[in-house]
Amino acid sequence: MSELTATEKGWRRFFDDPSPLVKQAPTTIAVLVAAVLIAIIPSFPLTSVAAAIAGIAVVMATTALAVVLSIRHVHEGWVVLLIPIIDILGIGLLRTGTGGASSLFSSLVLLPVVWIAAAPGIRHVFIVAIFTSIALLMPYLTSPPPDTVSWLRGVIGPLVFAAVGALVNELSRQQRLRIAQAERLVAERTEALAENLAMVEQLRASEAQYRTLLDSFQSLWQSITAQAVIATDLDGKIVEWNPGAVRLLGLTPAEALADVRVDRFFPASSLSTFEDCPATAPAGHAPGLPEGLRRLFAAADTDQFVEADLDVRTAGGSSVPARLTVTAHRDGSGVRRGYLLVITDETKAVEVARMKDEFVGMISHELRTPLSAIIGFLDLLQNDPGQPLTADQTEFVTVIERNAKRLLNLVGDLLFTAQVESGRFPLEKADADIGALVVSAVASARPHAQREGIELAAEIPVDSFRLDADAGRIGQALDNLLSNAIKFTPRGGRVTARVERGDGVIRLSVADTGIGIPEDEQGMLFTRFFRASSATRNAVPGVGLGLTITRAIVLAHGGSMDVSSQEGVGTEFRITLPLAPRTEALRLG
Repeated sequence: MSELTATEKGWRRFFDDPSPLVKQAPTTIAVLVAAVLIAIIPSFPLTSVAAAIAGIAVVMATTALAVVLSIRHVHEGWVVLLIPIIDILGIGLLRTGTGGASSLFSSLVLLPVVWIAAAPGIRHVFIVAIFTSIALLMPYLTSPPPDTVSWLRGVIGPLVFAAVGALVNELSRQQRLRIAQAERLVAERTEALAENLAMVEQLRASEAQYRTLLDSFQSLWQSITAQAVIATDLDGKIVEWNPGAVRLLGLTPAEALADVRVDRFFPASSLSTFEDCPATAPAGHAPGLPEGLRRLFAAADTDQFVEADLDVRTAGGSSVPARLTVTAHRDGSGVRRGYLLVITDETKAVEVARMKDEFVGMISHELRTPLSAIIGFLDLLQNDPGQPLTADQTEFVTVIERNAKRLLNLVGDLLFTAQVESGRFPLEKADADIGALVVSAVASARPHAQREGIELAAEIPVDSFRLDADAGRIGQALDNLLSNAIKFTPRGGRVTARVERGDGVIRLSVADTGIGIPEDEQGMLFTRFFRASSATRNAVPGVGLGLTITRAIVLAHGGSMDVSSQEGVGTEFRITLPLAPRTEALRLG
């Protein structure tokens, strides 16, 4: 097949771009035939043997030039066009020597005429007219015609050849135009074919990549066994069910995908925790969805990170403590397609937390009794008039008492955090003056601030802000914030406590000019026993319970707490308390 293709290409080059020798061949053959006829016919009419021989010689000379140009692969240019022009003159000489105007070889002029006229450009038509006139009038130079009609034949002949040349020139132009259009079309199709091939290769590569990603996803999906990952449509019907869901909830994928709605695994009491979510849900939810689930999906539709601790019900009817996160599932164009629920079994975590809190509570209770006894007997030693202490003994007892009270405060904090974690956090609310609480907390912290060389200020509005709150607990929260601010502020710094009223809330803040907290650690400040690296680096004493206790007090009052800090500049903690009480039922990220 490849040999045939190469042959076809050779023939196409031969005809599409012929060499000067190929173009000259018809003229050469015709003149050689004329020469043979002259030689073999004794009675052939010759008017001038010299002119006939000269004409044949001229054509043979142009043939030799065509051979040379073909060998050198010169196919275009004026040198090539000289060949047919000279051929016309040679045929004119041959015509002159073989009868002049009545010569049998007059029509041979058409061969070089076609060659010249086929060249691009109208100027070649004029060349044809000029040189055919010369060739046809050559006999009249040696033997002028006797009448006007004979002269007209010498004029009309070139006009006919010029007309033929014009026709050939136009046909050649149209042919070249068609060839150019065909070549352009072939080039465009070739380019389109190349682009299609490239696209096919790209699609194949993308398909291979997609298959690799799909295999990786399937492997990852099958490997998630510690968490139940469930995908639902907008109506809450399950569309994906991973091995973790099989292990935790007890249904096989075939059973879960058989038109099961996800609220089957959430008791009504668990779904009720979502009633604080936005009430308005986007269009597309099934009207029969439980209210809690509808509001849960509505919160996810607003692109909130929904997270909650609740109980889930397995296929066998047992209840499992779990942590649930819900996100909206959207396609590439952003259209909602459903929801993705991730359920983590918290059974072990809940048990560990319970045991830890029981242990902390037990140890704290066991420590309170001996510490209280130690402090009591120290008081007896200090105040026994029968056996007064020496100066050194008084100093030693003072150190012992101070450290015993520190231990007792720590035990109290541990007991408090255990109460918070167990949900047994008591509040004794009453009408309280928040400004007075801030003034009292600042007054209590002032001696500490003076010892550390820190300026302590309170910015309290003239108007009294009253709130239904546990004054003791709010005071404890303020004491913790002021104590922390003083501990983390270098000598010569400033700590400011503020109170202001907002729209339905009261805002308390404690700001300092201290060492600050790294930005990446600020999210962990309210975790039990956490201490910022800036605190450990500067050897600031503490166990990391103060902020945990403060936040628990604020949340118990239905408030919120946040912080802003910059290393080397300072820190500000802000407490927001609602004037109307409310409760927190759901954590939204």
